[in-house]
Amino acid sequence: MGKVENARPDVDDLKEADRPRAPAIPGATALQRRQGRQLAAIHRMHLQQMGQVRRMMEAIAAGHTDPAALARAVPEMDMTRNYRQFGNLCGQECQFLDYHHGAEEHRVFPHLEARGSDGLRKVIAKLREEHEVVHALLERLYSDAVRLVQDPGEDAFDEARQTFDALERVVRSHFGYEEEELEEALGVYGGL
Repeated sequence: MGKVENARPDVDDLKEADRPRAPAIPGATALQRRQGRQLAAIHRMHLQQMGQVRRMMEAIAAGHTDPAALARAVPEMDMTRNYRQFGNLCGQECQFLDYHHGAEEHRVFPHLEARGSDGLRKVIAKLREEHEVVHALLERLYSDAVRLVQDPGEDAFDEARQTFDALERVVRSHFGYEEEELEEALGVYGGL
């Protein structure tokens, strides 16, 4: 994926090429791996919410919905609420994503760090960095939505759409990495 395309310059990319890999856990069973896949179900809920925002943006672009609807919807996203309540995405995310990431930051990650290997701790450190990127994009999307209400022109909408597109790409990439690298550890050590 590389750099977040079309995002403003102060948003970092995920540096996906630098992502460490979690080492295999000796003795992990197929059942434990299946149990570790529960994280994917949680992520699907967040992605469904992002899909709702995407549909709203498409309705705005088509002239069927007022741009103010976006400014009302972004703060109501669980992801946004969690970030505001707890400070960052994997540090209590935007209430769903914020709560989800907050639960990861304050409960799941410390639990896995205490039981896992140095390799797993490197993965968790990378996931925390990526949460910061998601948080920055969520905050930017909210600012863009407010601007869109104040100035409902094409430029403001294009900026909000670019930010949302970047957020969606980043979140999908982050979720995929997190699911793949934590699956075994979550199944073996628990924590969800």
